Amino acid sequence: MRRLGTSSVAWFPWRCPTSTPTSRSLCPSTLQRNMLFDAISAYLRSVCLDGASKLRAQLRNNSNDDPLISLEENQEVADSFEGARMWWRLFPKTSKKRGGTIISFLPGDSDEPRSLRLVFHKRHRQLVLNSYLPGVVRQWRELIAKNRQRLLFTNHVKDGKSMWSNVPYNPPSTFDLLAMEPAKKVEIMDDLRAFQKGKEYHSKVGKAWKRGYLLHGPPGTGKTTMIGAMANFLDYDVYDLDLISVLNNADLRKLFLDTTDKSIIVIEDIDAIEVELTTNRKGKKAANGDDKHVVIGLSDKNHDKSKVTLSGLLNFIDGLWSACGSERIFVFTTNHVDHLDPALTRRGRMDMDIEMSYCRFEAFKMLAKNYLNITEHSLFSEIEGLLSETNTTPADVADKLMPRNGEIGPLLDEIDEEPVDRDSIMLRYNRKRHADERLESLVETLIMKRAKMNSATSPMEEAKEEQPNAEES
Repeated sequence: MRRLGTSSVAWFPWRCPTSTPTSRSLCPSTLQRNMLFDAISAYLRSVCLDGASKLRAQLRNNSNDDPLISLEENQEVADSFEGARMWWRLFPKTSKKRGGTIISFLPGDSDEPRSLRLVFHKRHRQLVLNSYLPGVVRQWRELIAKNRQRLLFTNHVKDGKSMWSNVPYNPPSTFDLLAMEPAKKVEIMDDLRAFQKGKEYHSKVGKAWKRGYLLHGPPGTGKTTMIGAMANFLDYDVYDLDLISVLNNADLRKLFLDTTDKSIIVIEDIDAIEVELTTNRKGKKAANGDDKHVVIGLSDKNHDKSKVTLSGLLNFIDGLWSACGSERIFVFTTNHVDHLDPALTRRGRMDMDIEMSYCRFEAFKMLAKNYLNITEHSLFSEIEGLLSETNTTPADVADKLMPRNGEIGPLLDEIDEEPVDRDSIMLRYNRKRHADERLESLVETLIMKRAKMNSATSPMEEAKEEQPNAEES
């Protein structure tokens, strides 16, 4: 909160001395968004809007929610606290009047952000500072807890500035439904639970309260699904960081500082974002010759180079700036873990390596229970053998188990409640027939895949077969 400790005397028509602290939406001196601005805005929405002559109505991203009503710019509302009268006014974003050249740490820092100004009698200063404003913050936290909605953030550039935008995030995936070896799921959940309860431990050992997870495996093995399950398990927001939209290291730091505690920061498919993290550092040194400042090759269609460096990304994860905040989880996903620079994946940056492997029998049983509502079948034994002989992803197996056109409605009717009327036998028969058809289709697909794998001859085997023929000739 900026200039809160200062006050100026203003004279109103009734000649009443007043104090006027101001809360801006951004704090240029700390590079962070002013959370007090958000707290006051939420408080005014819930308490003081009846006195405003103009209001702003917005439909939120979730169309099922009620419109969001807030104070319009240049509007003033009144509030009372323990007999003291307060006036709040929302001022719009304005341009700074500066002469000469403007040199700023933040791109586009030539505007004054929106601000809320509080006016009250000067004799109430201690009441406002010690009781009123802390009470506003407490009510804001209560509102957040009551109306908590998990959010998914993504970064983009607007007017030369990087910023986050968000949508409601309610992923359907949970660890209970995740197609993975049960022992591995338990290990991951235990690790997440230990992290969530580890505030005192991290403080005791002098480490930032953060943790890194590397999810790697072929496409379709459930890496994105795992992130949704983690968010549901911890009740954390998710920040999906698009490195291509990041302008430079300062931009990356600014985005990091704008994230909240209790969040998961994700960089998906880090090996496929046209990032030359795997390139030999020789010849990639920066102008100062320091190989730690290799420019990451983030290329757009115009082949412009971003000024984000490897050292900047590493600082983002576990350098000096990683201590600015707490209870954050970093998740990297990749299809090719061997393509990543070892500096990104070492312990302390990526604390837990999670291989998202092909579908094996334990994972298949979870999928069969989720999609077909069965725990055993005569084809299970054959499927177990075929899955062990073929590299089939959980996504491919799930596709074969999903109901086809015309099958979803009756299945949903049975999910709602077990049929008890005279048609129940027929409905159970239809359920069994559906399971038989889906599993038979899966078996057929796996047999074809195994045959294709067996018919494929490796180049080494071909060379061995051709060598005797060449000697005979």
